Amino acid sequence: MLILLFPLCLGGCEGKSSQFVSPAPTPPQVAKHNVQLEIEKPVFSLSPWKSDGSHMTSVKGRLLIDDLPVANGVLHPSNHTNPIITGKDGSFRLTVDQSLLSDIKLKVASLKQATVSGKSLNEEMEQELQAASATVSVYYPIRIKKIEPSRQDPSQVQVSGQIIPGKGNVVSYFQVDKYRLGGVVKDADAHPVKDAVVWFERDGGEGFGKSTPTDEEGNYSIYYWPEDEDTHLSVTLGAKRYTLPEGKVFKMPENTSVEIDITLPRKGTVIEDKPPTLVSVTSAGAMYTGVLVGLNLPEDVPYTATIPDKHGDFTLTVSKKAWEQKPAFFETTASKFVKERLSWGDTLPANYIHPDEEDPKHIMPVL
Repeated sequence: MLILLFPLCLGGCEGKSSQFVSPAPTPPQVAKHNVQLEIEKPVFSLSPWKSDGSHMTSVKGRLLIDDLPVANGVLHPSNHTNPIITGKDGSFRLTVDQSLLSDIKLKVASLKQATVSGKSLNEEMEQELQAASATVSVYYPIRIKKIEPSRQDPSQVQVSGQIIPGKGNVVSYFQVDKYRLGGVVKDADAHPVKDAVVWFERDGGEGFGKSTPTDEEGNYSIYYWPEDEDTHLSVTLGAKRYTLPEGKVFKMPENTSVEIDITLPRKGTVIEDKPPTLVSVTSAGAMYTGVLVGLNLPEDVPYTATIPDKHGDFTLTVSKKAWEQKPAFFETTASKFVKERLSWGDTLPANYIHPDEEDPKHIMPVL
């Protein structure tokens, strides 16, 4: 039998050497199963913490595949470490703290013991179930009150909104929380002292605060709420405690940050309460803490936001183009040391605030 072999030419091979032809790209894998990680109530309004624990609630959910319950699946919520096991009907309960701004992410952690209709899952089902996730959010509802063109820039809009607290809920708006007490601790030869701790104790022993240990440069700091009162100032270094002369107190100024430089004595443990061994000057800045509102936009899209006032009113200024994309809002409880004085209604710089990972970031305004 004669077998004839003919060369194979792709795309014409006259006068040309054969070339490798790349295979067609593999199309993306299409899910073959309908996976549902359902949450009965995915959004809660933030409510006050209560001593009776009523701020804690639970929400029901179900894990399904092709409308069939997944039993003994292990779910992992981001708000605590305890796993959640699905029941025979695929149901589970998730505990939610309604007193905390949060996005609680729920994911499938394990399917080793999971079954559907009494049967184990195949590899394909496991892969699709493990890709499932859900989010339960706790936040203050936000109302849009007005949208108007910016007077300064016609390409921008000003969005007037309002935080809506629940009944009986007092919002902790962004305001001064503490002031900074800081400075430098040195020895008698003006060398910085490392690992010293500065203590401030209210007269009468009704409260105290201690600083961070001093660093290599002798710097320390503490965030404190000073009042116009007498304060006992001391420094501990190892087993030694340095104090002001007996009967002497430090007069703390009110409503301001303070720089206090301290020089430790060469001998003994008594700090002279006058310059140059004890130098105190007021300084700018304060620690601000409270709720701020922003837009969930890419970092390269600038906008400005004002600090919500005592009624929850705030204003955002953003480009028309960005606003037309209907971005979601976020809320965060921010703590920042700011050198300039801030007040309700002040405009914060662009991209001044960013939500933390657990902050609610997909808030759509109510009508």
